[in-house]
Amino acid sequence: MNQFGLTHKQAKFLKFLANFIDQNGYSPSYEEMKQILNYKSKSRIHAFVHSLRKRGYVRLLPYMKRTIMITKEGISIARTGK
Repeated sequence: MNQFGLTHKQAKFLKFLANFIDQNGYSPSYEEMKQILNYKSKSRIHAFVHSLRKRGYVRLLPYMKRTIMITKEGISIARTGK
Protein backbone atom coordinates (compact mmCIF):
# COMPACT_ATOMS: atom_id res chain seq x y z
CA MET A 1 0.00 0.00 0.00
CA ASN A 2 1.12 3.52 -0.68
CA GLN A 3 0.84 6.52 1.62
CA PHE A 4 -2.78 7.07 0.52
CA GLY A 5 -3.89 3.58 1.51
CA LEU A 6 -4.09 2.37 -2.10
CA THR A 7 -2.54 -0.73 -3.53
CA HIS A 8 -0.45 -0.37 -6.67
CA LYS A 9 -3.34 -1.71 -8.78
CA GLN A 10 -5.85 0.67 -7.19
CA ALA A 11 -3.57 3.64 -7.83
CA LYS A 12 -3.06 2.50 -11.42
CA PHE A 13 -6.84 2.15 -11.83
CA LEU A 14 -7.39 5.68 -10.48
CA LYS A 15 -4.83 7.06 -12.92
CA PHE A 16 -6.54 5.16 -15.77
CA LEU A 17 -9.90 6.70 -14.81
CA ALA A 18 -8.47 10.21 -14.68
CA ASN A 19 -6.81 9.84 -18.07
CA PHE A 20 -9.94 8.35 -19.68
CA ILE A 21 -12.15 11.14 -18.36
CA ASP A 22 -9.66 13.80 -19.48
CA GLN A 23 -9.46 12.36 -22.99
CA ASN A 24 -13.15 11.62 -23.50
CA GLY A 25 -15.03 14.06 -21.28
CA TYR A 26 -17.00 11.27 -19.59
CA SER A 27 -16.24 8.22 -17.49
CA PRO A 28 -15.92 4.77 -19.06
CA SER A 29 -18.61 2.15 -18.68
CA TYR A 30 -17.82 -0.89 -16.56
CA GLU A 31 -17.73 -2.98 -19.72
CA GLU A 32 -15.25 -0.61 -21.37
CA MET A 33 -13.04 -0.68 -18.28
CA LYS A 34 -13.16 -4.48 -18.26
CA GLN A 35 -12.10 -4.65 -21.89
CA ILE A 36 -9.46 -1.91 -21.80
CA LEU A 37 -7.85 -3.25 -18.63
CA ASN A 38 -8.13 -6.84 -19.87
CA TYR A 39 -10.14 -8.27 -16.96
CA LYS A 40 -12.33 -11.32 -17.42
CA SER A 41 -15.25 -10.03 -15.35
CA LYS A 42 -16.68 -6.73 -14.18
CA SER A 43 -16.50 -7.77 -10.52
CA ARG A 44 -12.87 -6.60 -10.30
CA ILE A 45 -13.92 -3.21 -11.73
CA HIS A 46 -16.72 -2.97 -9.17
CA ALA A 47 -14.23 -3.75 -6.40
CA PHE A 48 -11.82 -1.02 -7.56
CA VAL A 49 -14.58 1.57 -7.87
CA HIS A 50 -16.01 0.63 -4.47
CA SER A 51 -12.63 0.85 -2.75
CA LEU A 52 -11.90 4.26 -4.32
CA ARG A 53 -15.37 5.53 -3.40
CA LYS A 54 -14.99 4.28 0.16
CA ARG A 55 -11.73 6.24 0.50
CA GLY A 56 -13.31 9.37 -0.98
CA TYR A 57 -11.30 9.45 -4.23
CA VAL A 58 -14.31 9.00 -6.55
CA ARG A 59 -18.02 9.75 -6.39
CA LEU A 60 -20.89 8.08 -8.22
CA LEU A 61 -24.23 9.59 -9.17
CA PRO A 62 -26.94 7.04 -8.40
CA TYR A 63 -29.19 5.64 -11.13
CA MET A 64 -27.13 7.11 -13.95
CA LYS A 65 -24.58 5.59 -16.32
CA ARG A 66 -21.02 6.84 -16.82
CA THR A 67 -21.10 9.04 -13.74
CA ILE A 68 -17.86 8.20 -11.96
CA MET A 69 -16.38 11.51 -10.89
CA ILE A 70 -12.93 11.87 -9.40
CA THR A 71 -12.70 14.08 -6.32
CA LYS A 72 -10.01 16.73 -5.84
CA GLU A 73 -8.07 14.32 -3.64
CA GLY A 74 -8.34 11.61 -6.27
CA ILE A 75 -7.14 13.95 -9.01
CA SER A 76 -4.18 14.98 -6.90
CA ILE A 77 -3.18 11.36 -6.35
CA ALA A 78 -3.73 10.40 -10.00
CA ARG A 79 -1.71 13.36 -11.28
CA THR A 80 1.11 13.81 -8.84
CA GLY A 81 1.01 10.99 -6.35
CA LYS A 82 0.74 13.58 -3.56
